[in-house]
Amino acid sequence: MKKKSIVKMIVDVLMLVLMLLEYSKVYTGQLLHEVIGIILLGLFLLHNILNIHFYKNIFKGEYNARRIITTFNNLVFSICMLLTIVLGIPISQEIFKFLGLNGNMQIRKLHTIFGYWGLVILSVHLGMHFRMMFFKFNQKLKGKNIVKSAIYLIELLIVILGIKLMIDTNLGNYLIGKSSFGVPNGNLAISFLDHLIIVLSISLVVYYIDQLLFWRRNKKEK
Repeated sequence: MKKKSIVKMIVDVLMLVLMLLEYSKVYTGQLLHEVIGIILLGLFLLHNILNIHFYKNIFKGEYNARRIITTFNNLVFSICMLLTIVLGIPISQEIFKFLGLNGNMQIRKLHTIFGYWGLVILSVHLGMHFRMMFFKFNQKLKGKNIVKSAIYLIELLIVILGIKLMIDTNLGNYLIGKSSFGVPNGNLAISFLDHLIIVLSISLVVYYIDQLLFWRRNKKEK
């Protein structure tokens, strides 16, 4: 694996881990929440620099349905990330408190809305990239039907548990701004794992929808 690919992978994994921690502010505390937000901004900028070819090629080549969805998803995720971080400055209670901006509840709601939509869009983004990852993985599992069946069962359980967690955590309320504050549901590890499962469940659903469309498209071409 090339050094640049390794760096990109490390940056992406760190972004995912830190983003998941941001949804557990009730356990991390306000100061760490803001520190992580600043680190995320740096990683986000680095991620875009490492993937600058995406922006260079955005007006080049042909666009099929999948490329349109992927491009739209990437751009919307970037907007959500930037707005979440920018809107976090006026409601800062620690690092940027000296600015005296004293953001109101409306700004806090927008911060929450963009933050949680960023989580959903990130999940879709991951799901769209699972095809390449799973293809290599499936190649190694050729003939190992028992292992494949076990993996499919685990994936199904993740999706079911993810749906349950979306309901239990009232994810919909955060997406529309009805909720702005996290509610304790155990501890930091449980909260982190809950959000990770939600991300994986959405990603898996997107991946299999993508696979279905890919299979149907190939079937028509034949």
